[in-house]
Amino acid sequence: MHTPVLLIHFNRPDSTRRQLEVLKIVAPQRVWILCDGPRAGRSGEAEKVAEVRAMLDELPWPCEVKRLYREHNLGCFKNISAGISWFLNDCEAGIILEDDILPDPSFFRFCQELLTRYADSPEVFAIAGHNRRSQPLELNDDYGFSNYFQCWGWATWKRAWDHFDPTLSGWRDQENWNSICVRIFHKLRARLYWTWMFGQVDQQRRDTWASRFLLTIWKQSGCAIIPRLNLTENIGFNSGGTHTAHFSGQEVTACQQSFPLRHPHQITVNPVIDRWFEDGFHSKSLLVRLRWLYRKARVMFRT
Repeated sequence: MHTPVLLIHFNRPDSTRRQLEVLKIVAPQRVWILCDGPRAGRSGEAEKVAEVRAMLDELPWPCEVKRLYREHNLGCFKNISAGISWFLNDCEAGIILEDDILPDPSFFRFCQELLTRYADSPEVFAIAGHNRRSQPLELNDDYGFSNYFQCWGWATWKRAWDHFDPTLSGWRDQENWNSICVRIFHKLRARLYWTWMFGQVDQQRRDTWASRFLLTIWKQSGCAIIPRLNLTENIGFNSGGTHTAHFSGQEVTACQQSFPLRHPHQITVNPVIDRWFEDGFHSKSLLVRLRWLYRKARVMFRT
C-alpha cells in the first residue's frame, strides 16, 4: 500500500494495539505518526502516553516512518491541525487515521483510488470512510458527494488542506455566513444549530479541528466524498474518548468494499446524503429526536 498514512495517537494503548493489528494486514510503506503530550494534572496519563509511544516505536511491519511526539499537550485542535499540515507538506496527499478508528483493509484501496481520481478536482476536499449509518446509504453508486465531512478515517490532498481556516472567518463574517446558509441549509433548525455550534467552537468550548475544516469546505463551495458503506469502525465510545465518551449505541462495524468501484457520473452534491447527515445526526429531525428520547426512557425504566 503505497499511499502515505498519518496515524494520530495519544493515551489509549488498547485502541493503539487493535489498530496496529489491522494495519499490519495492509502494511503501508510510508507512515507518519503524531502523538500529543500528556496533560498536566492527569494522574497516570504520562504512563499511558509512554505505553502508546512504545508500541508506535516498534511497528509490526517494515516501513518508512516519521514521528512527531509532542513534549507538552497542545490539545485536539492545535495538535491535529498542525500535524495534518506537517504530514501533507511532506507528501501532498494521504490517509489520516485517529487512534479510535479500525478500518477494513478495503478502506485503503478505496481512498487510494479516489485520491488519484480526484487529485485535480479542486471542489473535492476530502474522502470519508464512514457515513454514521447502521445501514448502507441509498445510493446507486459506491459513494456520493456531500456538503458534510466525516473524519472517522479519511483522506485528503495538500491542495485542499491549504484552504484550512482556523479563524472561523466563514462564520464570523455575517455576509459570508448568510451566503453559506442559503446554499447549504434547507431548514431553519439547521441554520440555528450550526450558528450555535460554531459559536461554541469560537468560544473554545469545543476543542475541535474538524468543525473548522467543515466550515472551510463550505466557505470554498467544496464537497466531500461519502461512502455508501461504512469502511471504518469507531471504537472510541468509552470513557477514554475525548469527544465520543458521551455517545452510546452508535458503534457501527466496518464493511468490506467490493471493486471495481461504481462511480457517480459527475461531481454533484447528493441531497440524500445531506438530508441524512442533517436530519439523522446533526440538527436532527423531530422524529429522530423522539426516537432518541424513547431509547433513553427505556434505558432509564429498565434500570
